Amino acid sequence: MDRYDKKPAHPTGTPGGPAAKSSDHGLAGHSEESGLSEREPNIKEVIGRNLKQAREAAELSQEDFAERLGVSRATLSGFENGKVAIDSAKLLRAAQILGMSIADFFKEENQQLALLYRAAEEIVPDHSVRFRFRHKCEAYRDLEEIVGVADSILPPPEYKYLPLFHSKPYQFAVQVAQSERERLGIGQLDPIPNVFRLLDENGVRIFLDNIPQDRVFGLSGFSNLYGPCILVNLNKHTLERNIFTLVHEYAHLLMHRDYYVNPSPPEKKDREMEEVANCFAANFLVPEAGLRAALNKTAGQKSVELQDLVFLKHHFKVSFQVMVRRLRDCGFMASKDHDDLFARVKTSVGDDTKEFAPLDVDLIGSWRQVSRFNYLARKAALGEMVSVGKLADLLGQNLIQTRNEIQSWRKEMASAPA
Repeated sequence: MDRYDKKPAHPTGTPGGPAAKSSDHGLAGHSEESGLSEREPNIKEVIGRNLKQAREAAELSQEDFAERLGVSRATLSGFENGKVAIDSAKLLRAAQILGMSIADFFKEENQQLALLYRAAEEIVPDHSVRFRFRHKCEAYRDLEEIVGVADSILPPPEYKYLPLFHSKPYQFAVQVAQSERERLGIGQLDPIPNVFRLLDENGVRIFLDNIPQDRVFGLSGFSNLYGPCILVNLNKHTLERNIFTLVHEYAHLLMHRDYYVNPSPPEKKDREMEEVANCFAANFLVPEAGLRAALNKTAGQKSVELQDLVFLKHHFKVSFQVMVRRLRDCGFMASKDHDDLFARVKTSVGDDTKEFAPLDVDLIGSWRQVSRFNYLARKAALGEMVSVGKLADLLGQNLIQTRNEIQSWRKEMASAPA
């Protein structure tokens, strides 16, 4: 539910998030005197830290994981603390249990993609979803490096909320939405033709998945290496819902970047963060100036009717729920009219998974055809910069699917005019 208008009990400021900490695990050279490599303690620490983070992200206790790994809890603790070296067989077994690759255990801390979990819902994506998301983000970066365009697009700026300077978090979210619309060149009047394409072209890595957890709408991740990444759940969710989810997660990446530090779901829910992100999404998709201009062309000085609402929701490409609340919050509709209309439509639809007067455009399909990730994959394949096996792994496909895709790309290029 898009509850961007709900006010928390203490709206004086978003609690400060934990500061991101970076750690250098430099690899020293070989020591001739001792005959031992000085690299070994550091590698053990790197592996141990990644092993612990992955276990916690999978929500496995030390006891359960140690039993499945075939070691004692004390031995596992030694692995995770970097005091005991784990052998290759045990590392392979750990990778299988956690759904990771061996290479994931050797990654430095500043390479790790940190996720932010939606506080508005009690449910979080399961471990397999989080693993697939991380793999997609890493694949995107790999393709950029293969093609030679890594770090060619700057990530979106960070708008850090500081309670000492910003006393009104919702007003801050509105200001950030206005600033982003100006920065992205869409101004304050026009609707966004395709928000997937807009963000994709401006440095946001967007991925889609069919997650069977109905209340999981989306997920976002960030690191200095992989940049801003967003996963949108298509399963049983309307296009309007997916659009709002994408912008909601984008809001977190803009305003709550300090919170992308925890590898596992937090125990405490910060619902104000969610409401601030919803407020940003509503104002980014339906700016007040644009809504006023559209109303002047449709309803004029008369009260807003149902057919006006249908036009407006299609114009701005949002849900009926978001549209009617924007009208109320911008002062274009009385609260009583809002409540009556909202109740009427909800009764007529009768199902939260369905949308009243749904959008009849294929925004996601049209974006997919020109998405930067797909273009990089295509360029790498046609330029023979990557093997079929490697490309299949990056795309999350089997070899047959990847070969067929490459063949279709080649046929398309062969039919192009010289």
